[in-house]
Amino acid sequence: MTNRRKFIRDAALTSAGIALAGSPIKLTAASYRRIIGANGKVNLAMVGVGNRGEEVINEFDKTGLANVVALCDVDMGAAHTQKSIAKFSNAKKFKNFRKMFDKMGGQFDAVAAATPDFSHFAICALSMHLGKHIFSEKPLTRTFHEAELLIRAAKKHPNLATQMGNQGHSEANYFQFKAWKEAGIIKDVTAITAHMNNPRRWHG
Repeated sequence: MTNRRKFIRDAALTSAGIALAGSPIKLTAASYRRIIGANGKVNLAMVGVGNRGEEVINEFDKTGLANVVALCDVDMGAAHTQKSIAKFSNAKKFKNFRKMFDKMGGQFDAVAAATPDFSHFAICALSMHLGKHIFSEKPLTRTFHEAELLIRAAKKHPNLATQMGNQGHSEANYFQFKAWKEAGIIKDVTAITAHMNNPRRWHG
């Protein structure tokens, strides 16, 4: 990445909240001031700690700003959860995220969710209701109605940092194009064609 691209990305992300930029997750300056804990780190509870959840929690850990205090997964005995459990051995373990909130909700500032799609809404809604900052993997919701409910919750709690992990909206190219559009360099966009140039998951 060139210095120019890095500058554009970092400048844009300063006000972007908790952003998943490519692979690394960045706790940016503006959002960090809002969620910093008494010990100088964000006390984080992770829901879904295997597969994608393992990647997410490791990226938060790499920032040096997250203190992982709780792990939650419906299958804590599964092979794909064991690395996270071993790495964050001091974190409290739960199989039910509601019980995690009940038992130690006062001990964490933020929640990260990397669970199956259908459960994202419930985790996000409960997190905001209880005053927790929330990072959720996409898709955020299953229905338009669920999305509208989360929008209302976010408006009701303006001091909470909320972020859906969408790399396409966090990478430098998005902010560069946005800057060109706002500066009038690119006008009258009527269609956008997107493609992938490398194989991934079910894509050839």
